[in-house]
Amino acid sequence: MSTELLIIDPQNDFCSPKGSLYVPNAEKDCATLAEFITKNIDAIDAIHLTLDTHPFYHIAHPSFWKTQSGEQPDLYTQITYEDFDNGLFLPVDENQHERVGKYLSALQSRNRYKLTIWPPHCLMATWGACIVPEIWNAVHSWECKKSKRTIDYVLKTMNPFTEHYSAIQAEVPDPSDPATRTNFTLIDQLKNKNVIIAGEALSHCVSNTIRDICVYVSPSQVTLLSDCTSNVKGFEQVGEDFLTEYKSKGMKFLHSNDLVI
Repeated sequence: MSTELLIIDPQNDFCSPKGSLYVPNAEKDCATLAEFITKNIDAIDAIHLTLDTHPFYHIAHPSFWKTQSGEQPDLYTQITYEDFDNGLFLPVDENQHERVGKYLSALQSRNRYKLTIWPPHCLMATWGACIVPEIWNAVHSWECKKSKRTIDYVLKTMNPFTEHYSAIQAEVPDPSDPATRTNFTLIDQLKNKNVIIAGEALSHCVSNTIRDICVYVSPSQVTLLSDCTSNVKGFEQVGEDFLTEYKSKGMKFLHSNDLVI
């Protein structure tokens, strides 16, 4: 059975202390993951690397919204459907009022997250969206070693009207945008493989990606590198709850030095 490495969002805005949405400890995660890739360069058969890729105007960014006083909401504000329905937060584009209401209602019904207003991050074509150098050097070395193979880059979050934590599908897929619907191309590449996962952040993009993968792939085929992922500050319990749930389902959670490929 071949071994596939799935790296979630190893980007400057998450993994550098200078990033706009820095995940504490992520720079150490990246250094450890780079060492793991170098050590196992011959044993890794494929590398999939996801990239958060936002437009500036996005439903999870302040510029999308206005308060009752006409100001942008504060960073890390959480907006519920009730907040919207009561007029506490409204889209700056009044033409999107109905669409936003349907989105918030659908998001709430999924019961995974409230809409959070994040600092603008991983904006298209910016430094923040780029892969951190340690990971780039490691995966490129793998690419050079495996001369007939290329890294599979998976872009997400380009649609401004939906969040896209999971690499498999948006939080609320947009029927008019195939890029927000289930990524069966990636799913099919991971089926019947040993899948090793690392990246940022455990509480959000990593956990949601694993949840969606495990609809189609047995959790017993998935190994999460425990020293190559961390939580968004303030969401540590979300990450811990996820680990408890998926360990019970058979997912392996191992230190990179303890995994033998």
